[in-house]
Amino acid sequence: MAIIGIRASSQEIRYAILDKNENGEIVFVNQNTENRLKYPANVDAVEDKLHWVKSEVDRILRQNEGIEKIILKMNEYAGTENSSKRETTYVDAVLLLCAIENGIQIERRLNSQISSTAAKAKELAERRVGRTENYWNNTIADAILAAFWEMRK
Repeated sequence: MAIIGIRASSQEIRYAILDKNENGEIVFVNQNTENRLKYPANVDAVEDKLHWVKSEVDRILRQNEGIEKIILKMNEYAGTENSSKRETTYVDAVLLLCAIENGIQIERRLNSQISSTAAKAKELAERRVGRTENYWNNTIADAILAAFWEMRK
């Protein structure tokens, strides 16, 4: 039962595919392969960025058959809003659309629902399934933790 955790930010989308091995241990399938979607520099308009996100997420879902569920780690804004936060919310909506169009169940999670905080995310993710070799940051840690908490059910 592979699960993909996804976390969007204003600069990138990070995703972690988790599955269980033959021993029942949770493994980070794409730990050292593609796990980062960086928005292209030449894509400036919001509608173009959203179109690009949709095509990339659809590609990932096609290339990784067997994804049974997507867990979307939602952004937490603490009452402030600006254009980059608003844009990330639009990206989250595109991710919801991709899931429904691909017939994959999707759920949204906050830090409190995955027993994490921004300060502890990297430490917790690394301890549970490992870390990426490149671009290790809170965004991928959030994606890992979102999928991890669903996998351990």
